[in-house]
Amino acid sequence: MVLKDCSRCMVYTPTGQRLSEARVVHAKDSVTLFFSDYKFQDSRFQSRVDFYDDQCGLIVAKCEVTIRRNPAYLETGEPWAADCRILDVKNVVQRQRDIRAKVYLEVEFELSNGRHFYGTIRNLSAGGLYITTVQPLKRGDVISFSYCFRTLERRFNVVILWAKRAEGGRYGYGCKFLRLTDGAEAAIRSFVYKRLLDKRKGIT
Repeated sequence: MVLKDCSRCMVYTPTGQRLSEARVVHAKDSVTLFFSDYKFQDSRFQSRVDFYDDQCGLIVAKCEVTIRRNPAYLETGEPWAADCRILDVKNVVQRQRDIRAKVYLEVEFELSNGRHFYGTIRNLSAGGLYITTVQPLKRGDVISFSYCFRTLERRFNVVILWAKRAEGGRYGYGCKFLRLTDGAEAAIRSFVYKRLLDKRKGIT
């Protein structure tokens, strides 16, 4: 099975246009998609599906999708379902190093000497983040912060790789995560995937 821990995907039309986001349920030999949209009809086609897998990363695959009415619609609120057969994996972006989301998260950071300051996370991936703040820092400084990216608040450590002047007299810092656990990395991936999907649906 290609998928390891996937709960969401983006389905495209055969001509390459975005069709809809779907909830994913997968077992050993099957993948089922569930749609909250009402615009579908019974159909079968081959197209691209982007799977957002918390363990594997972004999986871009060619799939055969067979859409049908969902018999459990009254229980799930999803009127359409689809059997999805993965025909070919086109690309896998592991650890989400190249998948970023623009964000605006106000966070309290802590320096290694115990001093606290506030900054704004502007860009986020499982590899690192970009922050702006009035706090002067230097390359190699290690800072930490706590945040709930999924269901559990965790403590994160990052090291500053580069710095630049930002707007309004602030500083901008590119940072790399240090010693991420599998659970922490999966939480960041899930957060980034949701932001990207929301952006594609026009949700700010």
